[in-house]
Amino acid sequence: MTSTGPGVREVFLTACPICAAAASQPVIEFDELAFVRCAQCGLVYKHSSVPQLGVGYEEDYFRFNRAKYLKRWAHRVRKCRRQIIDCLQLSPKAKVLCDIGCSAGYVLEAAKQQGLEPVGVDVSKFAVELCRERGYRAQLGPLSALPLPDASVDIVTLKHTLEHVKDPLGALREIHRVLRPGGVALIVVPDLQHWKIQLMPRRHRAYRPDRRGWQHHVYFAEEHLADAVRRAGFEVGPTGKAIRRSGLRGVAATIEWARYAFMRLYTWFGRVTRGRQEQQVFALKPTS
Repeated sequence: MTSTGPGVREVFLTACPICAAAASQPVIEFDELAFVRCAQCGLVYKHSSVPQLGVGYEEDYFRFNRAKYLKRWAHRVRKCRRQIIDCLQLSPKAKVLCDIGCSAGYVLEAAKQQGLEPVGVDVSKFAVELCRERGYRAQLGPLSALPLPDASVDIVTLKHTLEHVKDPLGALREIHRVLRPGGVALIVVPDLQHWKIQLMPRRHRAYRPDRRGWQHHVYFAEEHLADAVRRAGFEVGPTGKAIRRSGLRGVAATIEWARYAFMRLYTWFGRVTRGRQEQQVFALKPTS
């Protein structure tokens, strides 16, 4: 592989960004990029890529992406509100929430509805300006150098953002820096164990350079994400979507137990069947 000339792949990562092992095994290769698997921990990461691959993260990305970031506002806010309520179970005295990769501002709106002070961070000027137009506090900055003081927020949400980062361990350490002791980070990423990624790597959108391959740099299985969280100085909190909400009485408590039992079963079933397209973990910053 050479590193000069238009359209020629260059080395993207020389070693595993989590355990730093250099040895790897091929996973899939396209003309534009190649992914490998760490021979030591099993993390999948981008080994080489054509420079400037992809469209970037400005207006076209948000308007025309398959995820339809600028649509389904009410549905997205409701989902974010449920996730924030789960975070508050783990950090009940939280006052300030930071959403990293704030996109169109769904998390910021949900946080505001829960009585929190929200702040967004994004690498996209379009996203930051959109959030500001909607009345939210938002700042431009990379996850590798968050524009926030040390120990300044109580909750961090990082949803489908960590896989876009070349140095995920450094990003997690930066989140650890801005969180107050006792704070919590909700981290959501694609699940490497999803059966389609395993059985149809060339056809699935995870690796394809014309789909997610250009923008996703790292793919985690559950054990990889937990390992990265620990290496960054966090305690690993609950994994999956089964968080029991306390403080309820009577019928509400009964309904909550039923919901919690269902989510436990749902999480287990998704794990054993490899049907989950995404996974999540709560990273807890120790109080001392």
